[in-house]
Amino acid sequence: MCDYANYLERKARNEGINQGKKIERKEKNIEYVRKLMERLQMSFKEAGCLLEIPEKEIKEIEKYFQS
Repeated sequence: MCDYANYLERKARNEGINQGKKIERKEKNIEYVRKLMERLQMSFKEAGCLLEIPEKEIKEIEKYFQS
């Protein structure tokens, strides 16, 4: 029973770490896209393409640039 509790604890910790990494990657991608758009006068799509951001992630961060 103790092993199962340890397993659940490790699993939850790893899921939390992975979720944190996803959030950090998304924040960095937003920052990089914004800098390319400002400094090199690129469109959002051009910056995303240059950075080779996957389409799924592009859709997630696109809402930050629609205002």
